[in-house]
Amino acid sequence: MKRKHVVLFAFYFNLCTIIFSVDTVKAQEVVLYENANFTGKMKTLGIGTYRFNSYADFNDMASSIKVPQGFAVMLFEHADEGGGYGVSVDLMEDCTDLLIYNFDDKISYLTVFNARPGNGFLWVRAAITNGVFVAGHWERERANGNNPVNATTGLVSPPFPPHTPQIPTVLQVNGAQTVITALGVQSSLDQVMWEHASTNQMGIIGNDYRGIDEIGSAAIERGSNNIAIPDNLNFWYPQKRPNDRRDVVYYKRTLAGKVVGVKQVKIDGTFPDYDVNVDIEPADKYRYLLTESHSREYTSLMSKQWHLSGHTSGQPDCDDAKSKNDFKHIEAEIAETYWPQKSRKFSPAILTGLCTARVGQDICVYGPWIYDAGHCCHAEIHPSEQIWWTENNATGKKYACNVLCDASKRFFWRDQMDDGTKLKPWAAPPVKGLFAIAFEIVINDAGATPIKKFEVSDIKKFNVAKYPDADKVYELTFQNKTLVSFVPHNDAFKVSYESVGLVPGTINTIRGFLVIETSVGTIRQIATSKYFLDPGSNKSVKIKFPMGTDPINVPPHYERKFFSKVSGNYLFNVIETTLTPIGN
Repeated sequence: MKRKHVVLFAFYFNLCTIIFSVDTVKAQEVVLYENANFTGKMKTLGIGTYRFNSYADFNDMASSIKVPQGFAVMLFEHADEGGGYGVSVDLMEDCTDLLIYNFDDKISYLTVFNARPGNGFLWVRAAITNGVFVAGHWERERANGNNPVNATTGLVSPPFPPHTPQIPTVLQVNGAQTVITALGVQSSLDQVMWEHASTNQMGIIGNDYRGIDEIGSAAIERGSNNIAIPDNLNFWYPQKRPNDRRDVVYYKRTLAGKVVGVKQVKIDGTFPDYDVNVDIEPADKYRYLLTESHSREYTSLMSKQWHLSGHTSGQPDCDDAKSKNDFKHIEAEIAETYWPQKSRKFSPAILTGLCTARVGQDICVYGPWIYDAGHCCHAEIHPSEQIWWTENNATGKKYACNVLCDASKRFFWRDQMDDGTKLKPWAAPPVKGLFAIAFEIVINDAGATPIKKFEVSDIKKFNVAKYPDADKVYELTFQNKTLVSFVPHNDAFKVSYESVGLVPGTINTIRGFLVIETSVGTIRQIATSKYFLDPGSNKSVKIKFPMGTDPINVPPHYERKFFSKVSGNYLFNVIETTLTPIGN
């Protein structure tokens, strides 16, 4: 093999590739070439990890490489059962001659991955910082957009030693019992996710735990009770970051911050509104949801609203705007309960009281990031399908978990969406509520190992899905010791233990996620055929959709005729206690 001077961070990098594999970059491939200047034999490689075992397999053969924009590739000079080792380099651009890194004819292992996969992480390539080599690594995107700027060329790492043989964690699931049959070190990505949940989101990752939920670019229209105002005015617009050039840019997001106010809106009239509004001052990591939102603006839509209501001048709610970006908080909105416009009988919403008690304290919400054109273009998470927070108590912790399918029905149907890409309406039922709760256990070999017990306590539920044979106690065990126990007291959850492993550098500290998933709201097909008047022939035409048809496959103007949608909500606490069993 030739001289070796390249990359780094084998720190279990092969595990890292990419679990992140939400492919937000168009399908492209890295190309290796036998000779410099992209000549000779070639080998194309998609996202993944590759070990070259022979010359015929391109081992120690490549002298140039093409790397598509948005991709990164980690090259290693040696390989063993644990992955790549020796010197390495991470490339994010084409290289006409790998000799500049002393890496020609010496690639034995490489990993191809998206450098910015689309769920809040980005790859920061290796660099020298204060005279110290810092390996390439994943970082969360910064809320202010001031992300690290990668160098335009790669940097060869010091040689990394061969891997110590290490087994991954193996979980064997048998019904409600999950057994750790082999305990390995938590992967680098799992470590990042666990730290993110614990540091930034009060110990929980919500519905974006398994990846982003795309919502499309279409705006949502709002129905009117005023005959002079049409029902197709665009009120709510999805938002994206100004410099985001990924394929998927409109998606639901998590907001964490401090509650500054809560109110239950009670408005009848032209635009009835009964939402619970939670005003949140975002934490630094999430401040971009405010600073990169649409500018404060008195819109023509607002002018039309106020003119038709008898107000012909002024800028209601925007008069104090000396600048266009003076919003101080983001609204999290949800209609927990729907009251018909004519009833004027308002019942206090339970969620209003719960959130009011959080004023001055931290909270997390999840849902579409939008701006409201009827409200000075205010930034909102609307509808907020998940709201959660954590409280310490004398015996452990309480995780307040709330999942809601917006009862206003304003986000149920595709015919409420205008222009742009019309995907599933933002709050169309059923709405899932996934809560990945971070846990840590320290095994005590000398005595009883404490058990983390998580127990559900219901507050309110309406139209919650039931899962067959789910009312069980779900346990995570290791060497005949129970480490974690989840007691649902109902059949409303799917339960799993995930991302389990040892904290690097320890032999007895285990971290992982208890993942519970529930579902609220229902959709039901109410017809398989109906007659409609054909405007062209002025005759009735029979339209058919077989039972079991996905509503997405039904033209929007027929959807309401063939399907019924009902909202739902589930407000519950998960109580964490630490038990010390006898003889465990």
